[in-house]
Amino acid sequence: MLDQIASSAAAAALNHLLSREPWARAALAPFAGRSARLQAAPFQVQLGIVDGGSFAADAGAPTVTLSVDPAALPRVLLEPKAALRNVRLEGDAEFAQALSNVLQKLRPEPEEELSRFVGDAAAVRIVGLLRAALAAAREAGGRLAAQTADYLVAENPMLVSRQEMVAFAAEVARLRDDVERLGKRIELLAGQKRAP
Repeated sequence: MLDQIASSAAAAALNHLLSREPWARAALAPFAGRSARLQAAPFQVQLGIVDGGSFAADAGAPTVTLSVDPAALPRVLLEPKAALRNVRLEGDAEFAQALSNVLQKLRPEPEEELSRFVGDAAAVRIVGLLRAALAAAREAGGRLAAQTADYLVAENPMLVSRQEMVAFAAEVARLRDDVERLGKRIELLAGQKRAP
């Protein structure tokens, strides 16, 4: 049920973007009748291509299956090409390539959508402000993560640094080898005492 809702919503959103891009519809038109399943656990979206190069929510057997690494999903909002770096493909490679090319080149234009409600100048300012706020939040989040890691490693050692962990692992390996050698020596000495 959720997959059908997600498929219908994805088809509607993509068709909205395609309505401004005749080149994209022309690129997809030769693949009418084929369908693609996009999987990113726990979500699954299945889209079919209909005559004219538009998308439709489709429940038929997929011609191609694209599996996206779920860890890449949050990055899609900031960088759409990020999700496409970690894709596993099964099925019709030609259709997948055409679909990938179209999806990579489609660009949502939030300013244009928002301008219908608030006007062109206000839409540009609002979207610019949102982008700046998102960039500032991303930068602040990176600084916070670095400072938290530094605090937990150096000032209040609740965690160990990478170098300390590597040194500890090397010491454990050396101790294990020493114990094994000692065990072999004990066995050898015990064998020698029994021999006479």
